[in-house]
Amino acid sequence: MGQFADRFKALENRLFKPASIYPLVALRLAFGLAMALWSFYMMVSGKVAEVFSMQVVHFPYRGLEWIKPLPFWGMLLVFTVLAVSAIGMGAGWHFRKAGLVFTLAFAYISLIDKASYLSYYYYVLIIALMLLLSPAYRLFSIDLIRKPTIRVDFAPVWLLWAFKVQVVMVFFFAGMAKLNSDWLYTGIPVTLWLQDTMQNVGVSNGFFANNTWIGLSLSWFLVVFDFVIPHFLLDSRTSVRAFVLVVLVQLTGIFFLPTGFFPILVILSCMVFLPSRIIHQFISRVSYFLYDVFQFKGEVFTAGGTFMLQYRMRRLFPLLAALFLAFQFVLPVYFYLSWGSLRWASTAFHFSWDIHINHQKNSVAFYKVNKAKGESEPIAIDHMLSSVQKSTMASDPAMLKQFIGTLKETNPALSAPEVEIQAQSCISLNGRPADCFTLSEPSEPIAAETGYE
Repeated sequence: MGQFADRFKALENRLFKPASIYPLVALRLAFGLAMALWSFYMMVSGKVAEVFSMQVVHFPYRGLEWIKPLPFWGMLLVFTVLAVSAIGMGAGWHFRKAGLVFTLAFAYISLIDKASYLSYYYYVLIIALMLLLSPAYRLFSIDLIRKPTIRVDFAPVWLLWAFKVQVVMVFFFAGMAKLNSDWLYTGIPVTLWLQDTMQNVGVSNGFFANNTWIGLSLSWFLVVFDFVIPHFLLDSRTSVRAFVLVVLVQLTGIFFLPTGFFPILVILSCMVFLPSRIIHQFISRVSYFLYDVFQFKGEVFTAGGTFMLQYRMRRLFPLLAALFLAFQFVLPVYFYLSWGSLRWASTAFHFSWDIHINHQKNSVAFYKVNKAKGESEPIAIDHMLSSVQKSTMASDPAMLKQFIGTLKETNPALSAPEVEIQAQSCISLNGRPADCFTLSEPSEPIAAETGYE
């Protein structure tokens, strides 16, 4: 018993060794700036209207039907709040309040419509929540100017490791999702993505079709990269070069592959692996500039202090962090064991690491069928749904039934006893011929959140 206590005490001492919080400060600054720019982009590009306001029908999550979209001006206000709170987080200005507002507002837009859910929403919430509960604002922040006594230069090493483990899991599950025959034996998804991208610059599709080794080689590189790069990021001797490689790979992926905003988040989160001395040097240079411009008093921004973060309940917080990380790991593993690899790599990732691993083309059409006369006519739905919603709905029978119920509820002519609504959905996965199926109206209509009165 005494030997076990000694080992536990030794582990506790290792977990509470001091580690510089400069990597967390860098993550806070980069994350706040990136999310503020993202919010502005969503507003000025028209994405707010396209994703949240133009659709008549929305598909709420079960049990969250009370979460409804606001009118267009209301959604613009929400994204303005997101931008301002992100700036507050990055600058460390009322950090806790800004972080809480940002997390709640982003959770709101993430839960409005499961058909419009984007792959990186979950990861944004994870980073925001972890930063909110961290001491990232206690150095190089406006809050430190307002209250110099909050300064902290070091935190227990377990806190930094919690962020690192979270990032490692992203790479691990990204690699796991790619372990399928299309990626490993044919490289089809990557080849098709290269064709879609390069034809815009004059490269014919036949080039990649005749040189399949390009897509296959890139597929294997990405699989190996996901599994191997965490090792080099965790090693202080190679972390800087590994970070540079992550940046190059992710930026290249933005150009050639349909990755969206996710690579930017990966780059930002990998900043926690950078040596504190590099971030220390950067902060020192910026601090001297701010001293000269704003004539700050005292030693508010001076790098190289010795203040250590202390926890009153010393053992509770690393335990909570371990449980949080365990949940992030167990959830996708549970889905994998329950559903198998294919569904795990798509549906299960909706609230986990949503990795885009398949080249998928979906289409859906709805028909009004007169059962007595045997006649059918198409039903126009373009004014009710966005292209993203239609594509997502095409591969989800539950959403198809939900939308059929909405059509019957909102159009009396479709509710007649002799009328049946049919949905014809076609799905093409990784360039294969489309598989089509027909689904008729449900016996019990499933209500969807709709904009109709």
